[in-house]
Amino acid sequence: MISDIQLLELLYSKPEQGLKVMMDNYMSLIYTIIFNKLSGLYSKEDIEECVSDVFFEVFHYKNRIDLEKGSIKSFLAVIAKRKAIDMYRKNKNNIHVPIDDTAEVLYTSADDVVDSILSKESNSELINAIKSLGEPDSEIIIRRYYFNQSSKDISQNVGLKVNTIDKKMSRGIQKLKKVLGGIL
Repeated sequence: MISDIQLLELLYSKPEQGLKVMMDNYMSLIYTIIFNKLSGLYSKEDIEECVSDVFFEVFHYKNRIDLEKGSIKSFLAVIAKRKAIDMYRKNKNNIHVPIDDTAEVLYTSADDVVDSILSKESNSELINAIKSLGEPDSEIIIRRYYFNQSSKDISQNVGLKVNTIDKKMSRGIQKLKKVLGGIL
């Protein structure tokens, strides 16, 4: 494997070759990061397009890579996470969530908050209930329990204070319990 310094020099001196080497070394990492954030919400093609966007952005802004602040791998990982979140936010109203897959991912990462939801019908009811919370509450719940983001990360992305995020999350769960008849 090539060192970060060598890869950066290659990106400057032979851009196409440098991009190919970067993609060869980090494609699986970037794909995994984006897949973990967007699977179940987007098609394989959409995920692959997001991966391409990451490499394009890194290639386009290669002058901004500062190896004293971190490695190329960490730079790519941060860009991948941001691109996945941007893709989700940009298209969140157009996402048609397959009930089976989303519900399973949502519930297994929700720290036992929704263990009692068993059938597809109740899963559909939960998705509709989350959507009925409106913005930003539904986005906060999805980011926390689907994307497994911390309150701090959600705060930065939504533009609200951390304690406001925590209060909205708590109130949102209480609203969901009422809407769903206490099955959460």
